[in-house]
Amino acid sequence: DDTTYTVLAADSGKMHIMPDFTASCTLALPAAAAGLEYEFIGKGVAADAHHWIFQSASATNFYLGGVGFLDTDDPADTVVAVYSNGSSNDFLTVNAPGAGTRIYLVCDGTNWIANGIVVGATAPAFSDT
Repeated sequence: DDTTYTVLAADSGKMHIMPDFTASCTLALPAAAAGLEYEFIGKGVAADAHHWIFQSASATNFYLGGVGFLDTDDPADTVVAVYSNGSSNDFLTVNAPGAGTRIYLVCDGTNWIANGIVVGATAPAFSDT
């Protein structure tokens, strides 16, 4: 439950259980290397008031892919895709994640491929440094 968490290359393949944070948490990813993979799931029983912020180790190692977003503020519980721009987004912010949120990241040696589902009232966002 820290404001910064360093994701270790040695933890590749391990699931990370995310608590109900007391402040937003920046998850600093390791240097890009082919085959690194991480899964992050929330264990909260309601929406967290704080964000998960995934930061690539370098602005030259950006995100590819995207995540699904289940909008809990929409009466129809609409699911939409949220994509990275595929050329410069080195941050992924999961805003106030709710129960069921799951993020999967895998590195192709240069970039991070993002996949998963975010459940919440505010859409996740990819951004630049």
